[in-house]
Amino acid sequence: MGNSALKAHLETAQKTGVFQLTGKGLTEFPEDLQKLTSNLRTIDLSNNKIELLPPLIGKFSFLKSLVLNNNKLTALPEELCKLKKLETLHLNGNHLRQLPAAFGQLSALKTLSLSGNQLRTVPTQLCGLRHLDVVDLSKNQIQNVPDTVGELQAIELNLNQNQV
Repeated sequence: MGNSALKAHLETAQKTGVFQLTGKGLTEFPEDLQKLTSNLRTIDLSNNKIELLPPLIGKFSFLKSLVLNNNKLTALPEELCKLKKLETLHLNGNHLRQLPAAFGQLSALKTLSLSGNQLRTVPTQLCGLRHLDVVDLSKNQIQNVPDTVGELQAIELNLNQNQV
């Protein structure tokens, strides 16, 4: 993808607070986004080939929605847990096996989609998230559900197509 196209997207994002660049074959998180850490409310980088999220993700202090469906993420940085305003996190169709230890600090999180990853258990970090409404853990490799899941305050928990 050409630099001019990326520049146009960045300029639009600066005005709208929304950065959307889906299906462009990106292999890494666009470094130029760090110029917009105080502007962006929404980042959607779905359907790319991003393998890792840089620590700078933690600097997007006003981010409310992060969508990284269908990438190649295998892990998430601890810095992601600094996003105190994050309400929606979609990570469907990646290769995640676990969540960062500090994930429970995402206190504003309402919707979490982790369908189609490689999770083997329901992450216990979710139990401390009091605003969670929807948790989608379908299509993972979850074999058992820990007792702590009873502490989960979500309205909807999807565990379809697991090994439970």
